[in-house]
Amino acid sequence: HTSHASYSDKIMVSFILGTALLLLPHGSHAFAPSSTRRIGGSNSIISSSSSPSKIKPSSTRHNMFTGIIEEMGEVISLETRDDMTLWDGSKGTGTEMVLKGDIVLDGAYLGCSISVNGVCLTATEIDEDAKTFKVGLAPETLRKTNLGTYVPESGQRVNMERASEIGGRNSGHFVQGHVDNVGTIMDQWIDENSLFFKIAFPYEFMRYVVPKGFIAIDGTSLTVCDVHSEGEDGENWFTFMLVEYTQKKIILPSKKVGDTVNVEVDVLGKYSERAWEAFVPKMEALETKVKQLEARLLDLEGGESTASSTDNNVVYGEPIGLSNVAAAATAPAPEQVKNDTEKWVRAEQTFINADDMRRDRKNTDGTEWVRTKQSFIDTQY
Repeated sequence: HTSHASYSDKIMVSFILGTALLLLPHGSHAFAPSSTRRIGGSNSIISSSSSPSKIKPSSTRHNMFTGIIEEMGEVISLETRDDMTLWDGSKGTGTEMVLKGDIVLDGAYLGCSISVNGVCLTATEIDEDAKTFKVGLAPETLRKTNLGTYVPESGQRVNMERASEIGGRNSGHFVQGHVDNVGTIMDQWIDENSLFFKIAFPYEFMRYVVPKGFIAIDGTSLTVCDVHSEGEDGENWFTFMLVEYTQKKIILPSKKVGDTVNVEVDVLGKYSERAWEAFVPKMEALETKVKQLEARLLDLEGGESTASSTDNNVVYGEPIGLSNVAAAATAPAPEQVKNDTEKWVRAEQTFINADDMRRDRKNTDGTEWVRTKQSFIDTQY
């Protein structure tokens, strides 16, 4: 907010942000608390085909990610199969990835969500002895992320994080694990002990990227530094930097110019935009009504009006104050005017005959309207 922001502007911004927070999703992804019974044992492999007693039911708590990476894992295999069994028993084609991790398997269970390079994935099979787990990659996931480009056993690492409860400590920001698109590294450089990256990103998402705002890069919660957007046909990019500690904990420093990163913009920006889209028509309708009331006042006062009181296509003029609206609300309808010589005088809060414009004119015998008292006062009182 700037120092010149009006009170109404601040109220409007508060309303939009408050609505956005209320619209945040309440939990489709879950992580079992550490007290949850783990299923393990010698050479144990837990899969979605295991008996129901071995599958931990979904948590009812609300969960998301924070963007604070817990460990760097490894891609063991990436396989496309044509014998995947669907819900109706038919066979379909799908892609599965097997990953190796340690920390993220602490408390893991079938159906839990694990962020892999910023992508929320569901564990469908867990081998606790080998410290591996299997996930499915949907076609939409392969289209929107860089996971399909990983070569198994190549030494490529991935960022991993377990889901954490909303309401708990969050050192990053609300990360859904729903990647918007991939960005491409345009440049990188060192600034003392900081490592800077410049990322090219599609124009359609740039409106959600703001200086000093949140952004998730390969699942890492980071702060945007600079933003540059020239439109669909121009350059669109943003920069961010990694502090010394973060450089050692995530995979980004191992990437080079031309490599891709998964990018998720701050979801609050999207919800604020949606709330604003719903709010604007109501504001426009209110402004139209105010202009109609203004036009009616001008007619009653004998002034020139730019729009009729029944015209929906109002010609917008100068802003109108709340006092005018209050006066319009108490003004009599035009049909109440008894003759052409009588006018509504706002300052007097009454109809005055054009032939008798004396300020001491009484509304009725013995009484006069006193604006400060909002009442008729007997002159003999």
